[in-house]
Amino acid sequence: MNDQESIRGALGNLVSWLETWRDNHGAYNGFVVHRTEAKRMDRVHDTAWSQAAMIRGYGNLYRKSLEPRWGKAMSDAADLFASRYEPETGRILHTGHEDERFQSLVSCALGVCALLSVADLVDDNKRKNYLHIASDHARRYWFDVLWVETEGAFKFTEIDYYSLHEDRFVVNFNTMAAEALLSIYDATGDREFYDKAIRVGQWLMERWNHTQTFNDELLKGCSTTADSFGADRMPPGGFSYQFKKAHRDPDNYVTLYAGLSLRGFYALYCATHDECFAEMIRAQSAYILAMRDSHTRLFYHTAKQGRIEKNPQFVAGAGMTLVGLHVAMPLIGELAVPEDTIESIMGRVYANGSYPGFVGKNDTGLFRRERGGVVWEDVAASVNWNAQWFEYLTRLVEEPEKIDVRTCDKTVSLASMRFVYRDTPKRVQILSWWPVRSWGLFLYTKKRSTAWVSIYPKQIYRRIRPLLGGIIK
Repeated sequence: MNDQESIRGALGNLVSWLETWRDNHGAYNGFVVHRTEAKRMDRVHDTAWSQAAMIRGYGNLYRKSLEPRWGKAMSDAADLFASRYEPETGRILHTGHEDERFQSLVSCALGVCALLSVADLVDDNKRKNYLHIASDHARRYWFDVLWVETEGAFKFTEIDYYSLHEDRFVVNFNTMAAEALLSIYDATGDREFYDKAIRVGQWLMERWNHTQTFNDELLKGCSTTADSFGADRMPPGGFSYQFKKAHRDPDNYVTLYAGLSLRGFYALYCATHDECFAEMIRAQSAYILAMRDSHTRLFYHTAKQGRIEKNPQFVAGAGMTLVGLHVAMPLIGELAVPEDTIESIMGRVYANGSYPGFVGKNDTGLFRRERGGVVWEDVAASVNWNAQWFEYLTRLVEEPEKIDVRTCDKTVSLASMRFVYRDTPKRVQILSWWPVRSWGLFLYTKKRSTAWVSIYPKQIYRRIRPLLGGIIK
């Protein structure tokens, strides 16, 4: 994108809003509204998901300008994440994203990659500390706990509360692990990290080949229309989100995570120069770019059984997909910067510099709401997704010394027949009474790591739904 004035203006305003959530220790707090029904609305402390993007984003700005303001913001965010490491256990706190019970591989890997990406920009003591945390954590948690030798890959987390009786092996988790392990190897020269990353790469290649064979057969049975791939037909080149030991065929193809996966595939390509990884990157990039809504120009959510499931479409969170495309630019060229999608997201900015979470959160067949209309989850601006858009913009910006960051003094107030949402420089209030899955009352003072009020009656909903039947879909 060539309009640098617009990018710098957007970054200045977004940074000013993000800083309203930052506490005095460098933690970017905030509630989490996930792509599914999952939410983390009570304990709104920092999460590696957000913190990693903030570290990398500020690192991008500092590397380009060497301005102390960006260097300090980068170091504060990185030091905060480093402080979440527990040397007694080898674990990293707050790596569950939407569910604090987890210490998921992808959140841990995102944090490790972020620390190592800025290690050359900090002093010697910090650099050594970041590297120690990365290598010690990988050995003691990834190698000793998450590695499954018979699979040749890392499982989701130590205790998977979403799949208690069967290990899950998630593609984007393992691609991020490969990127992190190769970064550790580059910094240490320790071959064990390289060898494990290559093992993961082999697993990914096997799963990719199986998926493409499966897709070829699957798409033969999907009818076409006048559209390029059919009105709802999945384009070629998709890679399944996950596999299980007893379920080896692909299940769904989440576009957000396909974008994230490009980072790890590109790291494997750079390490091995294996053209097979380059072919995977080109195919997946084409898939991602084909998975865009012709009206919104945002990325469709996923595909299942050969058919596109359009919603919910990410707004701010699309930055994660766009970062992956941008990383792969040496292999895919100008396709890495889809101007129409960037313009669509930029056009949705709020007066305070933040961006909404979703389009179509209440209109998705995947979670059987299917009632349509805007809900509070669509309009709410959350740090976990805005941090991804921030990181992406920092990759595009030139001359970041010209970015003007002022104190955020704008309030965003939105109300409808379903909800009230208000985001001030110091507080957030959300009240929603319809649909039932969106019921809730949430009151926050920013910078606090817990909500003043967090009423999310999901359990009540689960009990009354059988009584009300289809009325409250």
